Amino acid sequence: MTTLNITLSADTIPTMMRASQQQTGGRWRVDTDELSWDLDESFGIWESRCIQVREGLDMVLNRAELRQEVTFIENIEQLSNWAVRFCLSGRAVQCLPGHNAEIALRPGINLIGFMAGRIEAKTCYAANQTVEVLTLGIQSEQFADLLSPDHEGLNFGQTLAHQTAESTVLVTMNQTTPAMLSVLHKIMNCPYQGTLKRLYLESKALELIVMKLAQVQQSALVPRPQFPLKGEDIERLYRARDILVGNLTHPPSLKALAHQTEMNDFKLKRGFREVFGTTVFGYLHQCRMEKAQWLLEQGTHSVAHVAHAIGYASPSQFSAAFKRQFGVTPKSYKAL
Repeated sequence: MTTLNITLSADTIPTMMRASQQQTGGRWRVDTDELSWDLDESFGIWESRCIQVREGLDMVLNRAELRQEVTFIENIEQLSNWAVRFCLSGRAVQCLPGHNAEIALRPGINLIGFMAGRIEAKTCYAANQTVEVLTLGIQSEQFADLLSPDHEGLNFGQTLAHQTAESTVLVTMNQTTPAMLSVLHKIMNCPYQGTLKRLYLESKALELIVMKLAQVQQSALVPRPQFPLKGEDIERLYRARDILVGNLTHPPSLKALAHQTEMNDFKLKRGFREVFGTTVFGYLHQCRMEKAQWLLEQGTHSVAHVAHAIGYASPSQFSAAFKRQFGVTPKSYKAL
């Protein structure tokens, strides 16, 4: 196992990235529109990319190919930042020793968090995995400007809410929705360069923030599950979701999906709603519509092709479903 110890005293992401590079080595590069930091060590390859999409709002993509377990221990001497984070692949556990708290990241998880004061964070990444995490770092003043009066009373500490004399930590974790995944996909495949790239990424970052604030607002209204799920059940539910996403054209029946994930029908249906906030086939429908939206935006696919690509035998049935979802027909959406 490799352990990297980093001491940080600044509260802007670019400055913290620079300090991390100075203390751990690696390659630091400043391009026209982004900062990058690359490490190629025995534990694997770690890459960080940072783009300031607007004043006080940074977009950071961390990607790693890990051969061995690696741990980052960050001693942050002064911090007052918000972050919205999406785990796209890989697993990690972040411990906050001073708060006796632990945050587990896995694919399909997102969080919004606020950290202020002196923070010690220990993040452990498992071996033999690809890690891909997108983070939006928001300075406190800019975050306050983004909030409407309706959002000022939101509970951002639904998952963790700890405070000591030296620091404050608030975290709310939720499941990443198909709509969020669609925006993340667009960010990862940005078609522009230069000024247009920055403007495009700013719009997508703000869209993700809006979605996350709405999710925090909604999750505060949802009662806690009456039937707590075991860790192995949650793993099976994530496997069920991955099977659905990987088989949009020919999804398994509910009975077959339960069999593939070693769950009974009742637990699969109940657990899926508790973890993902919708039914099994409600989630499948969302994923199909989001994929259809993305395919239509490419401008190279006919409506009939898109209908077939997401599992509809009839283009007319697909068009009706798409209009119910987005308020316009696929043909009209493609022409926008």
